[in-house]
Order: sequence, then C-alpha cells, then structure tokens
Amino acid sequence: MPRNRLPQCLALLLWLSALPALADSYPNCGQSWSLEAAPQRIVALNQHSADLLLALGAGPALIGVAYLDDDGQAQAQGHYHGVPVIARQYPSPEVLYSLKPDLVVGGFASAFPNNFSSRERLAAIGVGSYLLESACAGHDEDYFGHIRQDLLTLGHLLGKDARARQLIAELDSDLAAAAALYQGRQVPSVFYLDSEVNGLASQGQRGFVGVLLHAAGARNSFASIDRPRLVVDSETLLHNDPDVLLLADALWSPASRKRRLLHSDPVLSRLRAVRQDRLIDIPFTQLVPGIASGRTALELAQRLHPTQRQAPSFKPQAENQ
Repeated sequence: MPRNRLPQCLALLLWLSALPALADSYPNCGQSWSLEAAPQRIVALNQHSADLLLALGAGPALIGVAYLDDDGQAQAQGHYHGVPVIARQYPSPEVLYSLKPDLVVGGFASAFPNNFSSRERLAAIGVGSYLLESACAGHDEDYFGHIRQDLLTLGHLLGKDARARQLIAELDSDLAAAAALYQGRQVPSVFYLDSEVNGLASQGQRGFVGVLLHAAGARNSFASIDRPRLVVDSETLLHNDPDVLLLADALWSPASRKRRLLHSDPVLSRLRAVRQDRLIDIPFTQLVPGIASGRTALELAQRLHPTQRQAPSFKPQAENQ
C-alpha cells in the first residue's frame, strides 16, 4: 500500500474498531460468524451477490455494489437497480471502509483477498461478511443446495425468512419444470465458451455449468475431463464437435465477439453448431450459482427441448465423444 494511504486507512480502522461487539452467529463456509443485528449498510461485491440480496428485499440497506459482470449500461450510469456502483472491480479497502458497512457479501472468493479486506480482518473490526457458499473453499458440487443455503442464511440475517422460502420454492419449481421438458428426450452435448481471450476457456467435469446443463437436460461435452477449468484449442473443439455452443456474455468477453470469432476462424467455422447456428448467448451472471439459476435452467431446457408446436432446434449427435 502506498505510504500516503496509510494514515487514511489507519483512521478508518480506528473508527471501525469502535463498533460494538457482535453477538448472533450464523454459519458460512464451514465456520461460525456473527452479527449484532439485522444489517443496515450492506455492500455487495460481485453482481450475482447483489442480485440475490435484491431478490431477498434488501432494499435501501444495500448501499453499494462492485464488480458488475454483464451490465454495461449500469456500469456507465454508475447505478445498478438504484444501488451505487462503487468500483469497476473490487474496491480498495479505503473505499470499502469509507462506506461504513456492517455486512459485506461476496460472490467469489477473490472478493475477500488476504489484506485489509479479508473476512478475518473485517470481523476483527466489527464488520460482518458472507461469501456465497458455492465460492467457499472445498465446497461440494451441490450448487443448487448452496443457493438454498445462501437464501436461508441471508434471508434470516435480513429478517426476510418468508421471502427466502418463497424464492427457494420458485427455484425448485423452475427445476421441476425444466426436468419435465426433457424427460424421455435425447441429451444434447454442449460446449461452454467462457472466454476467447487466451484460448477457448471452458469448464470440465467440476463446475456449475455442468450442473446447470444437467438440470436443463444436456451434458457438458468436456465432462470427461476432471477439472473445473480448462482451455482447449480449435482443433480439439472441432474433434469434440458439440451439438450446441453456450456463450457467456460478459463485459470482458461479449458474446458478440465470440460469435465473430466462431464465424471467421477457419477451424471453428466448421463446427456443426456454428454452421447450423446453434449458439446460445447467456449473461455471465446466469452462469454462476445465484438467484437466476432455476430460471436459467428452465430457459435452457426450453431452448434445447422445444415443444412439439415449436420447430425442432436440432437433432443431437449420438454420444460418442
């Protein structure tokens, strides 16, 4: 940290240390944390954590959001659903402390680096924190279970228990509706293109996208690779030749740019999914575990398994990969 920032940061730490001791505990990431009362000044680090809080009815208690993933208009205007955008990515400790939060909620583990913004440092000075369960170290693959737990815990902290149960019921209803659409149908293979910036970035067997595709009646075409992250080259993807390409639409890697690459690249343009226009764009925040996951699974199922009154989208290739 630059020397000229130290006095300001220390002053903020002294102010935060004067907050009252915390009392009520709540579980998160396999540990017990605590808050004294329902939070009144919440900062959401990551767009999908803000979405979950907004759905729970955090309302005016949500005073800031950082690191928008796919809403360029909100980024430019400086407000996300009426909540001030405090940083393009993660805020500096000085910016975070200046907001005087009583609860900070992160969507990815990177939201709480090992510095003045770490969860332990925040707890030591009286600021509560919560990391979405799907981002906790050592988490299992029960991603929808993680979402339910996030809703129950944060709903309780906000005094919105009934709303949390309603959102869980909606999640389960969407998943059941998606399952009804694909029962008895062929399972298409799908390649998830997260980013094209440094190779074709995707997910292997471990990761939420595979679980989401399964809930929509599809399979990850690279599920045989037991890794959460992977990068493939054009020739490997052509050999894999999935039925559908799922394109993440993010500020740092727009789906439109991915489409241009797929159509212009001499190898990628030979993919069946590209030649037959079986490309599906999905906002990035709907491809990570969150409040929209049930609805996204249902919408994907509707795209992948259209009803008889709709024109068939494609005939899945036999599973021989």
